[in-house]
Amino acid sequence: MTMTPFEDALQAGQYATIIDGLLGQARTAREHALLGIALLRSGELPQAELPLQRSAILGDPEGTVEFGNLVRLLGRFDEARAHFEACLPTLLDPELQLRALRWWGAAAFAAGDTHEGLLKMERAWHGYVAYGDDALTARVTQSLAQMHAVLGNTPRARLLLTEAIRALPVAPDSAPRLSALKSLLDLQVKDGEVEAARGTLAGAKALLVLSPSPRLAAYLAFSEAELWRLSGAYAEYAAALETLLPVADALGDHHLRVWVTSRLAEHHSLRPQHGRAAELLHGLGLPVAQWSAHLWATDGVLRRRRGQDDQAAESLRTAARMFRDSGAIPELIRVLLHQGAAELRLGRHEDVAKALSEALTSMLTLRALHEVKPDLEELSELVKYAVLEPELSPYMEPLLDRLSHLAGTPRLPEDGAMRLRVTTLGRTLVTRDNEAIRFAYPNSPLLLAYLALEPDQTRAQLQLTLFPEKDAQSGAGYVRQCIWDLRDKLGPEAVTCAGPFRAPAYRLGPGMAVELDVEELLTAIAHHEVARALALYRGEFLPWVEHSDWVAQKRDEARLALTIELRREMEHARTRGDERRVVLYANQLLQADPLDVDALRERVRAATAAGAPAPELARYTAELGRVFH
Repeated sequence: MTMTPFEDALQAGQYATIIDGLLGQARTAREHALLGIALLRSGELPQAELPLQRSAILGDPEGTVEFGNLVRLLGRFDEARAHFEACLPTLLDPELQLRALRWWGAAAFAAGDTHEGLLKMERAWHGYVAYGDDALTARVTQSLAQMHAVLGNTPRARLLLTEAIRALPVAPDSAPRLSALKSLLDLQVKDGEVEAARGTLAGAKALLVLSPSPRLAAYLAFSEAELWRLSGAYAEYAAALETLLPVADALGDHHLRVWVTSRLAEHHSLRPQHGRAAELLHGLGLPVAQWSAHLWATDGVLRRRRGQDDQAAESLRTAARMFRDSGAIPELIRVLLHQGAAELRLGRHEDVAKALSEALTSMLTLRALHEVKPDLEELSELVKYAVLEPELSPYMEPLLDRLSHLAGTPRLPEDGAMRLRVTTLGRTLVTRDNEAIRFAYPNSPLLLAYLALEPDQTRAQLQLTLFPEKDAQSGAGYVRQCIWDLRDKLGPEAVTCAGPFRAPAYRLGPGMAVELDVEELLTAIAHHEVARALALYRGEFLPWVEHSDWVAQKRDEARLALTIELRREMEHARTRGDERRVVLYANQLLQADPLDVDALRERVRAATAAGAPAPELARYTAELGRVFH
């Protein structure tokens, strides 16, 4: 039998009843505790602090434990740890002892002491199992699962979450079950299980309708935003984060504020709206001395994208050290990739190799790829650099098939004007603000690329150059349809014309900025940036176009420029006696031109001189022999 109706309301999860009855009316230690716990579980963290602190001072045991929990949620981890260390010996109730141990472990884990945090959480879990309350045990089980997920132990995390979800009740308090579903959703998103994640999200949203909770709703919305991001739906992702930002500030939840701010700042830096990104990061109001690993990582990524590579590398090294010390391997992988990219631009090849080898080894160990897919897309030059380095290429070989789909990341200028990225090498894709544009006619991207490279062409010239297989009437009509398609999808000013009424010359509008991968390829080759060139060259120019001599000419130009540059690098490597690197360059050249006999012969010679393993040498010899048969 409970002592007051408010105790009954707490057991039933009727927190609004407690808040309405006790707000401004609490007098005793227990009343302050009940009010503070109700505010805490309703997600009103700043408002919960004073009543919980009063209850702790007045000696209410549960209020004392939950005050420490609140301090943890507000991000004051050291204060929370000291609080639990002081109060735990004074607690007489076995369940409160276990609850304090649970939140102490969570605070230690969040502060970066993952070993201590995990140990305390496991002790609490074992205690709850012995205590015999399945629902309470399940709550700690899902907390333990979250820790294993952060440490990259996904199978263990999934097992624990499945067990927790099975045991946690839907009513009267659905918050623990909803939290477990949210954790499972995060794992599914990170592993690229999109359909399973959508199913879990739908179940969690249905549960949220039954038991509304602003804090859990915000956390679920953040998980949904991550699903948008890793699915490539960047417009929905950005909109979700912008909506969440004021919610996180209002809730006062430290973790949520850091996560949302970091993600949104990085999103703006990609556009690139660097001023807005920096404003968000520093708008958190935390002194640099109190930055977590996530904030150091965000600072490093933002600086790298601004071209401040030296400062970026320093921030990323700090983040990597903190993630490494805490055992947060998935986050460490991402930071090491961005650090490697910054070091590469600085020409610090030893530091690049060190960062990349650690990142690639961890990726192979954890099979973690989908979570860093957007970063690998952005850092495709770094990936190709690793392929060409003898010390790194063995790590890359098992990952190459899984990396073959990665493409560059489009960006928008600071002023928000339209900028398109047109991919023409190996495939055709037009993106605006990371979103693919689907045209009504398959040759509209061809016309877009041609006008970007060869402006001021009449409709007759466009037809003869791009569609010579069509007769004059049908060809002219098809050009008109493609022009209409470009204007329909990109805006009426996307294609403009000037000149005689019967033979106007067409060009892209003045507000259009087009980034063509084939132009970037030729620029990279001119600057002898081989890794960047290989990252851009994913196949021949507009491979599906058959009849255009202009396309064939551009196709040959791109392939020839790349192969000449690779031959030059092969010759330099041979002169230096670096036979293993000769083999790596030959492999890349043969991907562009598989029937290049000189490259096939040179690869066999270099592999023999480098003492390549017998199976590798046999494969190269067989491929050379097939050319003559």
